[in-house]
Amino acid sequence: MKVEVEKEGLVEVPKGSTVSTLLGKLGYHLDSTIVLLDGSPVPLDHQLEDGMTLKVVSVVSGG
Repeated sequence: MKVEVEKEGLVEVPKGSTVSTLLGKLGYHLDSTIVLLDGSPVPLDHQLEDGMTLKVVSVVSGG
């Protein structure tokens, strides 16, 4: 199945994949990334559906 990721384009993932699976495929670190669906954050175990559009945001902190 395919999901659209802003700035990444269409990404092919196996049926039943989760947000965590997607992030791993794209090379993002799970502990420093937030994924948004319709502007709201979704958990890493959220199951993806064919045709979804997601936005991946990297979180940076420091002092």
